Amino acid sequence: MPHDKDSPYYVKFLAINHMETNQNPVQENPAQRIALELAQPAERLYDPAEAARIVHCLTNGCLDPEYILLFGKLVGGTPHSDAMAYDLLIVVRETPEYDWIQTKRILRYKVPIKRREVIYINLYIVTLSYVESNKTPFLFFAHAEGELLYCRNSYHFQRPKHPIDFAKAYADAKFHFDTFRTQGNELLEQAQDAFSESRNMRLAAQFSAQAMVYFYHTLYYVYHGQEFDSHDPVIMHDRMRTLSTKLMLAFDDTHLENVFTLPRLKSFLQKSPYGIRFDIASRELDIHMERVRKAAGIIENYCGLRLELYKELSA
Repeated sequence: MPHDKDSPYYVKFLAINHMETNQNPVQENPAQRIALELAQPAERLYDPAEAARIVHCLTNGCLDPEYILLFGKLVGGTPHSDAMAYDLLIVVRETPEYDWIQTKRILRYKVPIKRREVIYINLYIVTLSYVESNKTPFLFFAHAEGELLYCRNSYHFQRPKHPIDFAKAYADAKFHFDTFRTQGNELLEQAQDAFSESRNMRLAAQFSAQAMVYFYHTLYYVYHGQEFDSHDPVIMHDRMRTLSTKLMLAFDDTHLENVFTLPRLKSFLQKSPYGIRFDIASRELDIHMERVRKAAGIIENYCGLRLELYKELSA
């Protein structure tokens, strides 16, 4: 654990560590409430009524969760999303019919963005067995610092009594960071060579798109301790865009110029390896490649900060 006793994380963990591990926070004693309130933001950063509407939607038809935790910036915990977002860990007994993409679509219909103060929602749907068998920083922060919005049975919800092995988590995340980042950078170099030297637009497009997939995988693993289950750049960006507001802006599509990088990267992956009639203007491809390079730098920086956090907590 860090030695800085004034840090929000240290205060928050001490506060929650006094709680009974199988106790619903709604039932905590006055001393526990005071301790928890010390770690909360001076002003609540979200509307409880709005959060309640989201939870009502999630628990009535969409999913059948055991419990739902709101974690990260909105509750004064270790930041997850850089943007203001509902970061929700939804723990279910069995893998549900709807995945996070389908559930987000339902939420957009039932709780429209234009009626929300916090427009971004991240849904992390995991099984109870996964929570019980994995000790990742992501799960630890959510359970140690998160605010319990819903709990079917307090028996299944437990606060961690002790911190996880952050030294092991750091080594694991650093290994994946070094591996995937290196792959991505090498592909970017090959893309630039194909673009500048051989003028092979097909290879430049293919390598650029593949590099972006590696960079997204790097970001996801460092933050979540598991590999992402898709290689679609559009889906990957939707999943991770709130982790960095700079990453959002890197792919801020210019409608006037009709340049849409993420869908184009997806099409590069599908068409450049095998499509007979693959063609793209060098000027457009140069824009996409520059955005990938910019995103790579942003991801490397955010991953570096996250790794430093794990390293600090392992001291």
